[in-house]
Amino acid sequence: MLIDPILAKFSPDVRNSDAMRFLIALHQTFAGQLQSTQEQLTKALEKIKILEDEIAKLRKTPKRPKFSPNKMQPRQRSKGAPGSNTPPSMACSSLAQKESSEIAVTPENLPAGSKYRGFQPFTVQEISLIAKEITYKLEIWETPAGDVLHGKLPAEIQNQHFGPTLRALEAILYAQGMTQPCIHEFLNGVGIEISSGQVNNILLNEAEGYSATSEAILTAGLEEAPYIRTDDTGEKHEYKSCYCTHIGGKYFAYYTTTSSKSRENFLRILLQGKEGYHINDAMIWHLFQCGVNDDVLNLFETVKGKTFQSKKGMNRLLNQLGLNAKKIRQHCMEGGLVGFITSTILKPGQVLLSDRAGQFAIFDHAGCWIHMERPLRKIICTSQIIEQQLAGVRSAIWTLYKTLKEAAHTQVGREVVHQMYDDLVKMTTKSEEINAVIANFAAYRDELLKALDHPGLPLHNNDSERDIRPVAKRRNISGSTKNERGRKFRDGLMSIKQTCFRLGYNFWDYLQRWQRGDPPDLSELVRNRYRLEAS
Repeated sequence: MLIDPILAKFSPDVRNSDAMRFLIALHQTFAGQLQSTQEQLTKALEKIKILEDEIAKLRKTPKRPKFSPNKMQPRQRSKGAPGSNTPPSMACSSLAQKESSEIAVTPENLPAGSKYRGFQPFTVQEISLIAKEITYKLEIWETPAGDVLHGKLPAEIQNQHFGPTLRALEAILYAQGMTQPCIHEFLNGVGIEISSGQVNNILLNEAEGYSATSEAILTAGLEEAPYIRTDDTGEKHEYKSCYCTHIGGKYFAYYTTTSSKSRENFLRILLQGKEGYHINDAMIWHLFQCGVNDDVLNLFETVKGKTFQSKKGMNRLLNQLGLNAKKIRQHCMEGGLVGFITSTILKPGQVLLSDRAGQFAIFDHAGCWIHMERPLRKIICTSQIIEQQLAGVRSAIWTLYKTLKEAAHTQVGREVVHQMYDDLVKMTTKSEEINAVIANFAAYRDELLKALDHPGLPLHNNDSERDIRPVAKRRNISGSTKNERGRKFRDGLMSIKQTCFRLGYNFWDYLQRWQRGDPPDLSELVRNRYRLEAS
């Protein structure tokens, strides 16, 4: 409640009295305590919900349903524009095959002597699903020399009893969210005689190929993209809770499911099966960010340039340097991987964009403005003063966001951005939570202003969140993958699908060409797109 309107009702002598000043100070103290109590209560309620979920899990009772309010606003959706906010589509006007026909419709009961005055078009789109059964009669001939020759099946059949279009249809139905039982029921419904085991085999036969293509896409993206972005979410594999990590850019997307979401796990994903530890500036900077003291940093300055091809070699170096503390050794091992990845895998000057989760806050890192501001949306205000202060802070953040976006694009107004940022981090309020958010903006200033030095770098990580959303949807409708082959198929197909979308390439056309043995090289398309944009 604002106190100024109340004070205005009293005379100047009363307002300036010692008693009134005491009451005002007391009111401000109580207001601050009330806001602090409300913030603690909010945190306690969230913790209670988490504990209730854990108790329900132990008792094997149904989970508490989560219904989030829909705060999204309708937006215009562009058709197939690469990098747009539209969801992946398997249709693309430049590649989709469409048959056209015209049917003239004459009016009924047309009187004699009527004159034709043209026509009014009315377009209808339709699709035809017809089950076909083709019998190849492989003729057998005997040559004059006594040799026996057999007719051969077309290469696209691949000695299977189901054609390439049918196999591609199965894959795209799975990619769009249908489970194997649903695919089996659908195919039986349109007249295809196929068992559930055959549905499973057709899908999993492509697991190794999809996985190899997915890894090639990641390699191309890491080599060419000026920035990469990442996010992760929970996933199911072998009836266990695992994590799916997404790494992507403007023209590629990669997914992989692992049992861990640690920083070392993320580094191993970037290594793609390689092994190496390198002592360089990137490693030493990583140790500095982890809070390692100067004495340890100086030790690594003396051995800068060394490379080890195995974990054993790196451990031997740490023993020689006398670094035996468990936490220090962990930071050093991660730092060695960071140094090796920076020098051999990542593109020079490449930026990593994320929501600043601990496992991702490494390398030349850029933070997400939306994730930094998001805690302010959850604050419950207990007075009009706090509400006004919260609105002022949020307004300052988004005004700065718009100014930064314009300055990053035009490279004009950098001084204005820095001055506005200084003004933001100097703001103080009566709410501890609001002050904590402002403190985070002060601590991660370089990461949040990274776009000033890297034009074209997004200020948020929304694209990664959109890319990984299908993983969460499938998690809610599917049991899990039950073996490594299934995991490779699921992750590989998702990488191909989303990369096709990012490139603006028709996913349906790609799957048909894949089944016929002549798919385009997506990794090369990724490289060409980035090189074309850079030229």
